[in-house]
Amino acid sequence: MTALTGCAIGVDVGGTHTDVQVAWNGRLERGKALTDYTDFSRGLLRAIEVAAEKFDVSLEHLLAHTDTIFNATTVVTNAISEFRGDRVGVLVTAGFKDTFRLSGGPRLAEFDDHLQVNVPDLVDRRAIIEIGGRMSAQGAELVPLDPAEVDAAVDTLVLDRGVDALAVCLLSSYANPAHEQAVEQRVRERHPGVFVSSSHRLFPVMRETRRWTTAVLNSFVQSTAETYLDTINRSLAEHGFAGTLAFFQGLGAGITQRRAKEFPLSLLASGPAAGAMGANALARTLATPDILLGDMGGTSFDTCLIRDNEVRINKNLDLGQLQTGLNLVDVVSIGAGGGSIAWVSERGVPQVGPRSARSTPGPACYGRGGEEPTVTDAMVCLGVIDPGNYLGGRTPIYPDLADAAIQRGLGEHFGWSTEESAVAVHDLVVANMSNAIREVSVRKGHDPRRFTFLAFGGTLPMFAWQIAQAVGMSEVIIPANSSVFCAQGLLHSDFAIRRDHSLFWSLDDPSALDSVNAATDAFVTQAVADMVADGFDLDQLRVKRYADLKYPGQVYELTIAMPERITADALDELRARFLELYESTYGEGTAWTGAAPIMQSYTVAVSTRREAPQMFGEADSTARAQDGPPPRRRVFLPETKQWQEIPVVPESSFASGDTFAGPLIVDATDTTVYVPTGVVIGRDKLANYRLTAAQEGRS
Repeated sequence: MTALTGCAIGVDVGGTHTDVQVAWNGRLERGKALTDYTDFSRGLLRAIEVAAEKFDVSLEHLLAHTDTIFNATTVVTNAISEFRGDRVGVLVTAGFKDTFRLSGGPRLAEFDDHLQVNVPDLVDRRAIIEIGGRMSAQGAELVPLDPAEVDAAVDTLVLDRGVDALAVCLLSSYANPAHEQAVEQRVRERHPGVFVSSSHRLFPVMRETRRWTTAVLNSFVQSTAETYLDTINRSLAEHGFAGTLAFFQGLGAGITQRRAKEFPLSLLASGPAAGAMGANALARTLATPDILLGDMGGTSFDTCLIRDNEVRINKNLDLGQLQTGLNLVDVVSIGAGGGSIAWVSERGVPQVGPRSARSTPGPACYGRGGEEPTVTDAMVCLGVIDPGNYLGGRTPIYPDLADAAIQRGLGEHFGWSTEESAVAVHDLVVANMSNAIREVSVRKGHDPRRFTFLAFGGTLPMFAWQIAQAVGMSEVIIPANSSVFCAQGLLHSDFAIRRDHSLFWSLDDPSALDSVNAATDAFVTQAVADMVADGFDLDQLRVKRYADLKYPGQVYELTIAMPERITADALDELRARFLELYESTYGEGTAWTGAAPIMQSYTVAVSTRREAPQMFGEADSTARAQDGPPPRRRVFLPETKQWQEIPVVPESSFASGDTFAGPLIVDATDTTVYVPTGVVIGRDKLANYRLTAAQEGRS
């Protein structure tokens, strides 16, 4: 991939808004529009057009000068969370048809027969057909495939059972994929229009439940993803775009359109992953190695812990009750966004989320038919959101509709005033987000007081300090482009492939080193070849190697970085590094020092060295001090529960180096920063907002 000569665009298609960050000729401009669920390209094009207007050019002109568009999307996440996807047929090893029902995944409320919820059925049992053939765990063929039996099973699923896509799930395919490859080939020959996922291509690792579930999910989301990819590609081309369109993986890296169609499941949680990559890039620039990030948009709140500027990858991800082999950025997501709906439970307890009004119908205050109260409605009622400047005035806000929804949804039930109801919504959503941060920090042995809170998204700056205070953090950083920060994060990211492979070896067996090194070299060679096939030059690629190790008899592994070649001299160092990691994770003295660690699997990560646009240079602020004091607005302060006239500082008047003491509001075209009483806000040389507690005696 060559150096950037034109424009680069990051697009994050979220549940409520579509966000755009454009980098062109040393300038950054952002755009935002409501996501259109009937045609995602409409919101995407509108958001790009908003940014184009700031360059004083047309949409077509901007796209004609664009080299690369990176796109993160929520469509795969939605398909899985709503369980709306293709009807999948499965070809499985004889005798293992019921694996999908009987193994893996926790039941909910398992000790209560009335409330118990089993693992959901991904596949209709009638769409699972067993076929003969068997591989041993060592990869030896025990029973050959019968091609006629395979053909009959495939025809039955496609022609008689009416499946939309297929998954090939055969035992021990991680050790020898020959049978799965043969079945896949016969499917493509007989029914070339049917999408097929083979488990060994997606997750060639021992543990068939995770491997097979990954394959089934990949086929389940295929048509949803393909429709989205083709729609975006076609619409951009129609408006003059002829550059490279790339998509983003939940792994935290780009993926070509061709590979995204082969592995659509990789697009899962791509927006939150982009936010994490952008947050880490900013943290490096600010020399802040340990951050807790939060991203609150219209639909969800996502949080992630970054330590020593390393974004942690969560291996073998569980999607609710579904166990998969996915590698994703370690993000915790909850239903807490601006569109999250406030409601009263059967026990009479007020709740916020996880249901969302999304962009359609949207919060009640949008005037688009929404009637249920949302977080956005609550902040309108409190006066924090300016109805006349929401999204720069492009989206009209109706305070009377917000008041009516809040009163109808909560006030009438509890006998509260509109203000009391709105503060309850505020406090509940802050508590929910604070608990999510504890999930990624305290629960995993990290003290949040050691971290800086990096808060972004269009909605989070209204709640950032309250959340930080709840978990003990003393500093909040709100990026300059907070409302489109995930879209900006896309522009920092490389393309990458990450592959896991089963590889069993005890570190006390140096005689196996030659075979182990040969196997790992083969893994690297294949991954590099795939990247080259995607159009990347060999000299652009970098390779990282990891291994999952455990002590004998244990179930769970820990991941450590591995050298290019494993030598006998390196074994003691590997054992020492694993011991250190083990005891830092589980506690001093927990390691089994008398036993040699066992390698369970080996991971190869191949990424590009891509030139990214400059995103965090010195601020060229055009902010100018206002003549006279800033305007004031009447706001019901959540911390004092009283109405008060407080200053409102326009973003355009807040220059780098300025500081203000709360309570006050910073008004931008696409976000609102609320600064509570006793808090000071400043703006650094990169135009980021920084919030800290006011010093004693400072007003």
